[in-house]
Amino acid sequence: MRANTTWLSEAEKGLIADQALELLATVGMRFTGSRALLLLAARGASVDYATGIARLPRELVEWTIAQCPRSFVMAGLTEADDVVLGADQPFHFAPSGCVAKTLDHRTGLRRASTLLDVREATALLDEMPELDLMWTQVSASDVPLDERELTEYFTLLTETSKHVTFVDCPSDSAAVLRLCEVLSGDLERSRRRPRVSTVVTAASPLQVDGTVLDIHLPLAAHGVPIEVYTMTIAGATSPVTPAGTVAQGLAEFLGVATALQIAAPGARLVFCFGSGVLDMLRTTFSLGCLESALMGAMAAEVGHYLGVPTLIPGLSTDAKHAGLQNGYEKALKAATVCGANPDIVTGWGLIDSHNTMSLPQSVVDNEIAAMVRRLNAPVEVSAATLAGEAIAAVGPGGGFLGLKDTSRRIRAGEHYLPSVSNRLSYEKWLEEGTTEYDTACEQVDLVLAAHAARQPYLSGAQLDELAAICHVGDDILRRARRE
Repeated sequence: MRANTTWLSEAEKGLIADQALELLATVGMRFTGSRALLLLAARGASVDYATGIARLPRELVEWTIAQCPRSFVMAGLTEADDVVLGADQPFHFAPSGCVAKTLDHRTGLRRASTLLDVREATALLDEMPELDLMWTQVSASDVPLDERELTEYFTLLTETSKHVTFVDCPSDSAAVLRLCEVLSGDLERSRRRPRVSTVVTAASPLQVDGTVLDIHLPLAAHGVPIEVYTMTIAGATSPVTPAGTVAQGLAEFLGVATALQIAAPGARLVFCFGSGVLDMLRTTFSLGCLESALMGAMAAEVGHYLGVPTLIPGLSTDAKHAGLQNGYEKALKAATVCGANPDIVTGWGLIDSHNTMSLPQSVVDNEIAAMVRRLNAPVEVSAATLAGEAIAAVGPGGGFLGLKDTSRRIRAGEHYLPSVSNRLSYEKWLEEGTTEYDTACEQVDLVLAAHAARQPYLSGAQLDELAAICHVGDDILRRARRE
């Protein structure tokens, strides 16, 4: 037995894809300031240089789709840390970023995120067994803006063995390539097993910043995976209907993908669909709503219909703390999105519509992720698991607790055993006097202490080279060395 969820029919997937192709051919996409405009014009696009709008012929976009690999590796420090995207692979979990606020569990206050938050969030996420990929989860607002980007890169790369995604657009592609070279040994090895990836975000509706796009062109050419993110807001920057929003988001991805594939044929791209809705009553953006979950499932299926990897936020909530709303929104969205089996599922560790990071929330989300994996894992139905012989042997009124098969299967994971959820009797729970949030906070401190006791992931020479590229001070380097 295995969950088998289908949201769109083949005809509906075709309609959405056709609408996206039609939008690019007739309305076009704005690439103001990008050198990609010349490349697009050379490949038959109708380019208006005054407005920066390029109308892309259907056959050019179809060529683009054919260039996008469905499967590739997002490498970690070792092969055991690798994530492989592919049609025959399950979904993988990642955080989101790069948020400016942290809900400090030590004080209970929401405040600006700091470099310490970057370090602690990365360290905690590195130890989470259900998390597969690392993102720049928070922004170091206490670091001067001209130093922040590279300081954050250094912190991520020295605190995790997982594949790292730089969320904010790099300002210097050459620096990113130097980091790739140091991490992998040389650029050819980096191309085979890319240790980092980057994000380029479309500006809905149907635009992309030309300067931002151009920074990613040489990265794509050197094999760095590029996550093309569309963040439409249904009812505001995209149509109010789920189908219209998905079609527009797909068009934005395909527009950016066309520019990248022309510059670097075979570029490793991920269709990232992070759309929510405008709450018309409160005039706020909602990522935890059911419509966002439905649109995410639709986008995952349409992306796979076209043969491209997909990324969908599946652990989103609009709640401002770890309360009832937080739990049911994250659980409902995760179950919906993961049922469509996107390649990457994000939102881990965040609350407040992806505006606030919470360390205890990462511990809770690790448990939600494990539960969702259990829901989507196969359940064996066979003569052995039907247990007819065991039932007959126990007989009416007997018990199964003492059977060897019971203990063997429990140890093998037949039943998921939570570490945050409380299953004590009411009396024992009352006596213990702690909530699940208290448990999550306790686990944060234990996990951070365990991470601090680790030896550095990188060699001394690599740390020195990374520090030189990122221009970090001796205090940051010493911390990375665990001195």
